[in-house]
Amino acid sequence: MSSDGEVIRSLRMATKISFADLTHTGQLVSANVIPLGIAMVASYAKKALGDEVEFQLFKYPEDYNQYLSHTTPRIAGFSLFAWNNHLSHEYARRLKAVAPETIVVFGGPNWPNDPPVQKTFLKKWYAADFCVEGEGEVAFVELYNILKDNEFNVDKIKRDRIKIPNTAYLTKDGEYVKGPILPRIEDLESVPSVFEAGLMDKFFDEHLMSIFQTSRGCPYQCTFCHDGASYFNKIRRVSDERVKREIDYIAARARAPDVYIADLNFGINEQDIRTAQYLAAKQEEVGWPKFVIIATSKNDKKRVLEISRILRGSVDPGGAVQSTDPEVLKAIKRTNLPMEALLEVARTAETDGAASVSEIILCLPGDSKRAYLKSVKDVLDTGFTLIRSYQFQLLAGTEAADQAARGKYKYITRFRVKPMNFGYYEFRGERFPSAEIEEICVANSTMTYQDYRDCREMSLTVEMFNNNGIFFDIVQFLSKQGILRSDFIFKILDLVHQNKILSKFYKDFAPEEESNLRESGDELRAFTLEPGVVEKYIKGEYGINEIYKYRAIAVFYHMAELHEVAYAAARELLREKGLLDERTEQYVNELQRFSLMRKEGLFDMNGLSRGEFHFDFVKLLDGNFASLPFDYHDPRGIEVEVYHTEKQKKTIMAYIDQFGDSLVGLGRILNRAHIASMHRSARYTGRTAERENRVRIAEPVEKARAIAGPTGGDQLEQY
Repeated sequence: MSSDGEVIRSLRMATKISFADLTHTGQLVSANVIPLGIAMVASYAKKALGDEVEFQLFKYPEDYNQYLSHTTPRIAGFSLFAWNNHLSHEYARRLKAVAPETIVVFGGPNWPNDPPVQKTFLKKWYAADFCVEGEGEVAFVELYNILKDNEFNVDKIKRDRIKIPNTAYLTKDGEYVKGPILPRIEDLESVPSVFEAGLMDKFFDEHLMSIFQTSRGCPYQCTFCHDGASYFNKIRRVSDERVKREIDYIAARARAPDVYIADLNFGINEQDIRTAQYLAAKQEEVGWPKFVIIATSKNDKKRVLEISRILRGSVDPGGAVQSTDPEVLKAIKRTNLPMEALLEVARTAETDGAASVSEIILCLPGDSKRAYLKSVKDVLDTGFTLIRSYQFQLLAGTEAADQAARGKYKYITRFRVKPMNFGYYEFRGERFPSAEIEEICVANSTMTYQDYRDCREMSLTVEMFNNNGIFFDIVQFLSKQGILRSDFIFKILDLVHQNKILSKFYKDFAPEEESNLRESGDELRAFTLEPGVVEKYIKGEYGINEIYKYRAIAVFYHMAELHEVAYAAARELLREKGLLDERTEQYVNELQRFSLMRKEGLFDMNGLSRGEFHFDFVKLLDGNFASLPFDYHDPRGIEVEVYHTEKQKKTIMAYIDQFGDSLVGLGRILNRAHIASMHRSARYTGRTAERENRVRIAEPVEKARAIAGPTGGDQLEQY
């Protein structure tokens, strides 16, 4: 029998709470950012509730399993995203089976809009006692206090149908109960810094990228985005001083090379300029971060360009359009920058040593083959060096995914396992599979399925032949001859089927994609639970992101074939314009050879490659190929060698450490890293090399070399 003192001590014991923002790790670390969201909720709750709560935060399933093997939390919270919904529920339902008294709380954006669909969601993901929507900090504290007032008796709360702010649940007889929505937090300073509270310390490793937030909210209403809801329309900010302290804290501890700013429109406010200036100073001081990944402001061109200049190639000035078709933009409630402004963004990036990044989404409401290809042409001709062509994913909680939109635009959808979001995991000795399933649109009332397939071929072509500035050198020359970038890419699509190796990529691309799609999400779920199926996803036999796959194979193993097709397209375009004279053909031939020397076997860092040319490619490269090459012609010949600098070697090794060198890992590096910054450098060799290299270093160049910048919106990884 317990003594009165032991009972009192027991009553005073802190309530054990676990928050898990889990990532899949079957192939690699999929959601590779530190768990900022759950940490903010925990930080606010700790401030409000003090010593009566004890939090443990988790990112890796392996760590969470280890914790659960010796601890049973009173409350188990799980983040709710498209990339971890099933994994979270698999842990939640197993935990409830062995510890029914544990209260399971879900919260996050993967929560539908329509109340009937919300009820269905709660039935499907039955282990969740409560689901919290909107901002979680105040809502969780309200939920905790109601639980405490009712002695953590969930059955009583549901029996009494107590309405909890921002929270929904089902009663035992299946009634749907939802509380009122709280106002959003006015003062973000009321949420203590998760960094200064020490909540992030255990997550600084070589896999997880650091992330911080200077503002919340988005003034835009895009229907395909979670944050397009009116709830999020007002922007709240933290102080400059707090941002600086958090950057200092991260810089002293971060092991991954890049940083992610979680703001939805970085550059929308003057404060963002000061944040960029502080990051640039930190780069000078400690060499971190290598690159800064942001979602740039949609309509604040001047600030976006200024941020690019300040960070000198470490950030990508973006101009996401999603579509340039007026009818599509109207359907998704989006307004883009004028094309003239987008052109300035792209051109400015070239001089800042950055990439310019844009995004297009295929098969949006009202989209058609004509509209999509016109969008691709428009964005190519603004000069963007990185164009992400995403598939339209129907995300829970977005207007475009609700029942009204489905009926209006007559979506035809398919279900697939989300690339890289699967694996085998353990709970107290039990091994189980998990895979996330997403729904994508493959046709609608204005786009047939065959049109969709034709557009996907263009998506593959843009990825292989345009992105990361892979052929920026020849594109610069073609531009000076009056040949558009879109003509180059469209010509490549015409010619690529003539190449024996690359044509097979296109031939296999469609059936591989189709083999991974199902008409029913339930059918696909049953398939993933069959013995050995997830193992085949891990090995890449099923479900690999096909564009990642073929781009990685082409870039790392068939660079010569890429050059063969690209330069054949360039010659044909020049010939059609009557511009392929002997001098031009000599330049194109030599540029093809020089380009291949720099880019073939990209991660082979041993040894040097040398060649003799009749154009000064060292100076042309230093000048970003901005000048006419004929001004650099030398009939005597110039000996050149290409090599990886020590900085390039360190960058390559850092990404290999982070993602590995498997085919999946290489695809992830192509998607996340600044590939053109890893293309080999060039210098003179031969008898006069020392003097010429010395003179070259001393002379200012006309423009900074353009590199391929971070991929920005590719965090969705749905294309």
